[in-house]
Amino acid sequence: MILFFLSWLVSLLLVLLAVAFFTLFERKLISLVHLRLGPNKPRFIGLVVPLLDAFKLLRKSYYFPYHSNFIPYFLRPFLSLSLSLILWYILPSIYFVTSVNHSFLIFLLVTSLIVYPLLISGWSSNSKYSLIGCLRSIAQSISYESVLSTLALILILTSSSYQISSIAHYHYVGLILILPLWIFCVLAETHRAPFDFSESESELVSGFNTEYRGGLFAFIFLREYSSLMVSAYIIVFFFLGGSGSVYIFKPLFFIFKFMLVLIVFILIRVTYCRFRYDLLISSAWKNFLPISLYMLILAIFLV
Repeated sequence: MILFFLSWLVSLLLVLLAVAFFTLFERKLISLVHLRLGPNKPRFIGLVVPLLDAFKLLRKSYYFPYHSNFIPYFLRPFLSLSLSLILWYILPSIYFVTSVNHSFLIFLLVTSLIVYPLLISGWSSNSKYSLIGCLRSIAQSISYESVLSTLALILILTSSSYQISSIAHYHYVGLILILPLWIFCVLAETHRAPFDFSESESELVSGFNTEYRGGLFAFIFLREYSSLMVSAYIIVFFFLGGSGSVYIFKPLFFIFKFMLVLIVFILIRVTYCRFRYDLLISSAWKNFLPISLYMLILAIFLV
């Protein structure tokens, strides 16, 4: 158990390092699509950019709003990042070494708790911009969390299991129909473009994180990209056949599929402009939730 916990801590450090360099990969890919140069001023073709960005944010002076609630305001970035890193504990490895009982239920529970740090940030900052941004983010998360939970019930019914590693063994052709809805819900849950209404700069200054700067903002930034990578990890296991059937090539197959999903997320960000907020919320309750319920009823009769 101790060795497993130590291996998990090492994996978390590697996840944080991967998140840092994923930002560089995203900026490079976006610049390639735009036919322009990405970050290349530092040495080694820009590979030290994530380290320099982290150093810049951490060395900035900390400013706390005078009328803010200091303790929840200060703890909020660490709480959100901790919830995101907990998800890496329950995820199976590419060799299915880890086995957490009811891991999929724990995954849904932790993802539903992520809205509470948003509420804490908007309330504790004592800023009207932060409050409006957090209310919009919470409404968006709750709307698409209901759709995501319905799709999760379909996966549980078709596999008759609550473990992520067990669900990954069941790959029905009908589950591919869930994939577009799942990707749509993931982008809305993680507040990624074109659904980044929590950070509508032209409307809300900077959304729920308006009053955060420096190292505290860096933790919020890490939480966003860590959640995105967890979502890509889940998509590979549930819908893209996991790590493949050939044992020696399992890591290569998994990394290829994992990077492919992340590239799709980035290309969606580059391709589509930001939606209207009212259309996004109405689509969740009037379109996606009825479709997911129909799929759930169909799954109940077919299983």
